[in-house]
Amino acid sequence: MGGIQFNREYYNEYQRYLMELGDDNAKTRERLLVNLRRAIREEITEKEWQAMQMYYVREIKMTDIARELGVNISTVSRNISRGREKLKRCLRYGAKELLEPGDD
Repeated sequence: MGGIQFNREYYNEYQRYLMELGDDNAKTRERLLVNLRRAIREEITEKEWQAMQMYYVREIKMTDIARELGVNISTVSRNISRGREKLKRCLRYGAKELLEPGDD
């Protein structure tokens, strides 16, 4: 998949959050980021990721995403919902191997 584009405001909030966790959690934070990237790469389809990135990162309305992609708004909504649920399930319960240290 292509590179992840970040919303500057969310990125700054995330950086503040990480700083509040303290330096002693650096390895845990890095492992979480690696596993999150792996979960996105291995569990979410390209269409789901594209819709999620447009909606959450670029903050585009679903109607505009549907128009840009040439699909029905229900397809956009379904892709976002499915991608979000896959990611949540992957990081919470299943795909235990994704939550263990990897060689990424």
